[in-house]
Amino acid sequence: MGSLKDAIENARFQHPNYMQAVNAAISRISFMPRGSVIAMVGPTRVGKSAAIRDAASQTYPVRSEGTVPYTVADCSRTDSGFASTRYITLDLLVKLEHPFYTDDDHRLRLSQTETDARLRLRKAIEHRETRLIIFDEAHHLLRVKNRAGKEAALESLKCLGNETGALIFLVGGYELLRACFCSAHLNGRLSLIEFSRYKRDPQSIRDFDCILASYDRMLPWAKGHSLLSMREFIYSGTLGSCGLIGNWVLLALAQMSSLDHHKLCRDHFRNARYKQQVQEIASEIEFGESVLSPIENGSAGLRISAPEDTTSSARTTKQKRMPGRRNPHRDPTCRGRRSS
Repeated sequence: MGSLKDAIENARFQHPNYMQAVNAAISRISFMPRGSVIAMVGPTRVGKSAAIRDAASQTYPVRSEGTVPYTVADCSRTDSGFASTRYITLDLLVKLEHPFYTDDDHRLRLSQTETDARLRLRKAIEHRETRLIIFDEAHHLLRVKNRAGKEAALESLKCLGNETGALIFLVGGYELLRACFCSAHLNGRLSLIEFSRYKRDPQSIRDFDCILASYDRMLPWAKGHSLLSMREFIYSGTLGSCGLIGNWVLLALAQMSSLDHHKLCRDHFRNARYKQQVQEIASEIEFGESVLSPIENGSAGLRISAPEDTTSSARTTKQKRMPGRRNPHRDPTCRGRRSS
């Protein structure tokens, strides 16, 4: 069973959506101006982390002495449950092999302010000639106490790219879009890549079936059972996300082992995943796919209203009076005297 678990975990399929995401990332890294921000978004466990690492290694296959052409920071680590830009800064200094941050003595890190660490990071990026900084699990940057903190974290990364000329590559779930679209300045530098799931069109279904068939050859099925034979059930439980298939397979194998069964069947899958889990994933996918609408016919559909000129209207209604004269419409005493 252990060897089967390893085989499932290490299974890699060159499926079309993966290759499209890798090629899109390579193109953006190659053509976007220095200091730009690129974001790859998609459903959970679709393969985003693997795709960006594959793209980075293909773009920068050679590392000369003393250089770090690209580096990856994991944003999933937090400080007391909240995202910490200070922790990310210190993590990058370690990844860039800064001489003050490569030993096991953490006293300097604990005593140093984030501003000082940020200045050291800028110099390290320039010295190591780092051209690409990848922030994986970037949706964790939204785990802050208030909305302003979300925008501040992303603005901080944008400024890092602007200061050093490095490309900033954010990788995360569709949730990341809730903060990316809130800043006009960030959107001016932002390029988006969607690593999409397999949808319901005929070609996507054929590609999805190929993945199911690849897993089928690895699994100890009971007679008459297979992933292909229950494709609609598997698709509904994974929402077309390739990475969720492998995860579900492992859960089903665990269910099979716990019951001391030796052959895999549909019931093992049915009892290993719950409706609420799928609904949460579906909600995020629905949000992401709904907001990623391309521009059609120029600016058609974009409503831009001109600001109202309140000063001109105020000038037309305001009446000129002699200095020292009261306004009779305000003072009831004056109105009374005038009427008498």
